[in-house]
Amino acid sequence: MKKTKLAVLFAALMVMLGLSSCLGDPDPYFTGTEIMKVKGFIGLYSFESAGKYTVEPTNAEAITSEIDSEYAIVTYKYDSRTLTQGSNKIQGEILNLLPINDFGFTSGEMETNAPIHTVGATVNFFDKTNVFINLTYYYKDSSNATDLTAELDKHQFNIYKPTAEEDEDVNDNTMVLYLYHTVADPDINKERTSTGTETRHFNLNYVLGGSEPEMIIIKFKQSSYSTMDDARESEIRIEYKSIIDQYFGNNTSL
Repeated sequence: MKKTKLAVLFAALMVMLGLSSCLGDPDPYFTGTEIMKVKGFIGLYSFESAGKYTVEPTNAEAITSEIDSEYAIVTYKYDSRTLTQGSNKIQGEILNLLPINDFGFTSGEMETNAPIHTVGATVNFFDKTNVFINLTYYYKDSSNATDLTAELDKHQFNIYKPTAEEDEDVNDNTMVLYLYHTVADPDINKERTSTGTETRHFNLNYVLGGSEPEMIIIKFKQSSYSTMDDARESEIRIEYKSIIDQYFGNNTSL
């Protein structure tokens, strides 16, 4: 499965830890960026990878606020000479940390009032049920960090699972999901001329119900403009069963 290139987006939301650059580091040092599961609490955070190893921060004091999300994009650095054979723990320096917001889940259909510019065609899987989707959407930029945060908070993304009666593509092998983008004040959509990319998390347990569809189709309203005037129906297709069989096998514990 081709890995999605992670976009580090909306600098105002990034938790910048202001640590030393890794440029010019000697060979024993390794730097990586990946989606990781957040464990623990402030002062005792650690980060678990999909490969089941855990990065324990050597600079925990640099994380000065609660991480209010289950997953985050983490950039870390460690000295390979400090690794212990047979251990799944890495003592590493956290360089950057970006919490990942969740999609909302709605039990009823909604009305989209703001388009999406792009939904990434490749979806990242942490395990069989936790997936990450890259969204590019329109927002109103501001040089004022408070105003920018307030603007981004106005954007909501919700997922709905329609029935076969509601969508003709739904069948025993295909699950359809509607992705809704709503804003608190759609009357100013024309002022949302900037685009930014955000990674969002969705737990498929909300919609799978014990099933294992061959295909998941995510449908959404897409436009090359920030208003709904020229929005069109668009979709991405995920070959779910093929991905699960290839990368997770019969491991039902995931």
